[in-house]
Amino acid sequence: MNCCTLFLFVFWMHFGIAQSYNEPTSVSKYKQCKTSRCKILNSITAAEYYLDLDDIDASQKWLNITKDNLNPAFLDSTSCFVHSLQSELFYYNGLFQFGKDEAHKEILVAQKIKDSLLVADGYFFLGINQFEMNEFLSAQQSLWYSRNFFPKKKVQKRIRFIIQKEHIYNNLAQVKIRLHQLDSAYWYNRRANQFAIKTNSKRGIPNTEQTFGEIYLAKNMPDSAAFYFNKSVASAIKSKYYDIVLLNYGYLIECHKNDATQCENYYNKGLALIQQHIVNSMFRKYFFTKALSVFKEYDNQKTIFIQNNIIAIDAKTKTQGNTYFQNFTDQYIRNEKKLLSLEVQKLKKQKDIVIFQLLVAILLVILLALAVMYIRRKNKISATLLKQKNEISKDLHDDIGSGISSILIHADLLQKSSEIDPKQKMLLNKISTTSTEVSQRINTFVWSLNTENNSLRDFMEYLKMYSENLFEGTPIELVFTENGGAQKQRILDGKTRKNLFFSIKEILNNALKHSGANKIMISVEMPERNNLQIIIKDNGVGIIGQNYFGNGLKNLHKRVEEMNGNISMKTDNGLTTCIFIPLSE
Repeated sequence: MNCCTLFLFVFWMHFGIAQSYNEPTSVSKYKQCKTSRCKILNSITAAEYYLDLDDIDASQKWLNITKDNLNPAFLDSTSCFVHSLQSELFYYNGLFQFGKDEAHKEILVAQKIKDSLLVADGYFFLGINQFEMNEFLSAQQSLWYSRNFFPKKKVQKRIRFIIQKEHIYNNLAQVKIRLHQLDSAYWYNRRANQFAIKTNSKRGIPNTEQTFGEIYLAKNMPDSAAFYFNKSVASAIKSKYYDIVLLNYGYLIECHKNDATQCENYYNKGLALIQQHIVNSMFRKYFFTKALSVFKEYDNQKTIFIQNNIIAIDAKTKTQGNTYFQNFTDQYIRNEKKLLSLEVQKLKKQKDIVIFQLLVAILLVILLALAVMYIRRKNKISATLLKQKNEISKDLHDDIGSGISSILIHADLLQKSSEIDPKQKMLLNKISTTSTEVSQRINTFVWSLNTENNSLRDFMEYLKMYSENLFEGTPIELVFTENGGAQKQRILDGKTRKNLFFSIKEILNNALKHSGANKIMISVEMPERNNLQIIIKDNGVGIIGQNYFGNGLKNLHKRVEEMNGNISMKTDNGLTTCIFIPLSE
């Protein structure tokens, strides 16, 4: 290679050459996106597209665009894809420590979202970056973790290409080669090759063929090694993976190190490939390193040229490292600003919530105070009404009751006098009867007003006393039964007691006047917890015609309806009346 050619090639190595390829549809779609989600999906797809073409710089550019659209406070599978792709880009740029850090980030996010496939993906990229840093035992451990976390069921397609089993087993084989465990290396690579053939993996097949060549080269079997390296070249060219092709040329130079013609042939093929296609810096360095190990023995001019290229690649890697570090710093500042903005919004929302809760609390206190005032006022009114009711009850009993009692006494004395004629005696008898009835009504009214008589037990006793007095001195036998048990302490309000008593009184009085019965049975019971049932049965003639109750039947039904109850009457060997009313708790 003359000086002019050498200058041109070094110039190309420093500044690169243009590679003609079409812009992906994801780039044009990105320009039309309206939402962040749309931008993220298309920008990461564009980054993946350029990575597949080995255009690392373009891939990094679109990955940075993806990061700018991500919400750093929200963790999902997309966050894992970003860390995964960044780790892979660092790997191809020779920035392995950065690659390890990104792989660790992917693992942490994948564990939080509980995605075992992405955990396996993170451990894989951690392992291959550790491998390049000669941390072989750590790399082996990480790849084992990747194998163990890899799901057994079929993996669904994701927005980014995810590692497969052949990648894991192939890299385990690479580790075993470095650990000089060649039999294990062969076993792992054979498994990787089987997986790659089964899935028709375009990159996996040439990768595993290349690894077979490395195993035979490590066993000092150059002919077998060369066979697999050439086989890998054919597979890689077919799939357009030129980085694998270039590395194979480096290995073939090693296989033919004793044949200068062959070495020159594969070396020139490698240089031509670099000029024709974009190949990432890590694989270019591998190629030149392999060539240097052979040519330094007998070709000083090539040795100097190769060393200059390795130096240029290292310088570019160092420059890229500084650039990436600056980009990361800028990205970190942008993310921190985003997080700060989100935190400010969060605090503002919390402040609004606290103010709202405070206003609600104040409103509740006001409502509670008004409720307390209302209840106290209502209780005060109730106490006043109760006091007035007791005073009315007392006045009725003391004044009107005593006046009626006086009328009864005088009427009785006049009836016993021998000086009155029969007509006056009949009038006195009516006065006495009416006074007795009015007295009874007043007593009942006073009894209903008295809050001390508000239990079911008090009602039963009063009903029993009234019934016994009503039928005393008559041919009618009274049978009174009650079945309330512990429910006798149930409270009956005054209105219910009054309506119920007057209803029963109406039935008993009609039985006394019209039934012709000689036996009446009254049964008070509670068939259910909150229901009261009163059955009145006589052995008389039953209801004959409309005059048995007269207008009293209408009043009877009205009183029962006011208690939300019902009444039924049945004539069968006498009259059976059943009153059924619900009781409040």
